[in-house]
Amino acid sequence: MSSGRAVLAWLGWWVALLVLYLALADSRRPEELVAGAVVAVLGATAQALVRRGREVALAPTPRMLLGLVRPLRDVPRDLVLLARVLVHRSAPDARTERVPFAATGRDPHDAAQRAVAVIGGSIAPNTIVIEVDEERGELLVHRLADER
Repeated sequence: MSSGRAVLAWLGWWVALLVLYLALADSRRPEELVAGAVVAVLGATAQALVRRGREVALAPTPRMLLGLVRPLRDVPRDLVLLARVLVHRSAPDARTERVPFAATGRDPHDAAQRAVAVIGGSIAPNTIVIEVDEERGELLVHRLADER
């Protein structure tokens, strides 16, 4: 990233973090304004350092992000499944399974697809993505209760 874009990104994060701090503090006293500015400087600087150290930038598409809707939809169903296991005081039928997954490259698109797959696969309380196996082209997924 060019230095001009980096400065703009830093300023954008600083403004966003300052606004967030002031909204949460719900105060316009001078000491709160100073504290908010200091916290925003620390947050924007931390973001810049993390951004500089990353290996690849993520490039998610709107379609990838829409893929997160299904896991969110599954949350209530999974909560019912897990509640059933707790009510019956039975051992869950936990298992791990391997799911084919093709996005194992190092480009920004594949990196974004991996991130969305891990987040989406771990949102619902019954399932968590344990590993992205890039050599085999698979996700290792743990499911706590059987989806009967």
